[in-house]
Amino acid sequence: MATMRQRTWRTQDIVLVAVLAVVFGFLYMQWLPLWVAARAFGAQVGQEALFGFWLTGGVLAAYIVRRPGAALTGEFLASLAEVLFGAVAGTPLLITGIMQGLGAELVFGARRWRDYSLVTVVVAGAVTALVALPWNWYRLGYFELDAGYLLLLALVRIGSGALLGGLLPKLLGDALADTGALANFALGRSRQRPV
Repeated sequence: MATMRQRTWRTQDIVLVAVLAVVFGFLYMQWLPLWVAARAFGAQVGQEALFGFWLTGGVLAAYIVRRPGAALTGEFLASLAEVLFGAVAGTPLLITGIMQGLGAELVFGARRWRDYSLVTVVVAGAVTALVALPWNWYRLGYFELDAGYLLLLALVRIGSGALLGGLLPKLLGDALADTGALANFALGRSRQRPV
């Protein structure tokens, strides 16, 4: 079982998650035109294929700081940043952020916030995409679509969550850790090699 010290948030953890949230809130807004354009190429399927990027910030925050609540806090703050940046979706994005962070927290929590292996992080991205699905589809009116088509959309979304919401944050986190910039965070410490 993780010790209390391992679960306690430090000031630098809070600052990093907040900074990541602002950065990803901005990036999420830049992603929106690509998501809208994807509809022209593949209707909802194209959009669901790109959906996973909106899960990156929370999973990355959790992967780096490895504290309970990091994914939820990261995604919620990223959605708040989007709202403050003037996102057209407005305050319903706050619910979206909670739903997106919740999925990753379920996976990391099931592993007691100790397993951040490739498989766990990819599963966190996939589960996050699935947990966020009902709220997103309700907002977009997708539940009026044919059941077979909805199944296809769900499978595409889960795949996007696994790749863009799981694998991508792992690759980003590892690349940052390799620079030494994360030496004071759980991810950086876990990657230090004995001399």
